[in-house]
Amino acid sequence: MKLSDWTPPNCPQCKADSMRHICFSHVTSGAAFKKNGWYCDSCKSGPFQLGNVTEADAAIFAKQLNAPRKQHEAI
Repeated sequence: MKLSDWTPPNCPQCKADSMRHICFSHVTSGAAFKKNGWYCDSCKSGPFQLGNVTEADAAIFAKQLNAPRKQHEAI
């Protein structure tokens, strides 16, 4: 997955520029996974799915980022 723009859009509820992503679980079958999403620090609403990247895509990407590197790939 290629993430080219890291800037989240404004809050769909209050239009404030204070969205942040919270990941409670990277396991899509877990109950905490259903709370994953974008939350507004200003009006405290959420979770929202912003853009066209699903939470399942984000979970896969997070697992890849957290996977241990192979020894020959270490810098």
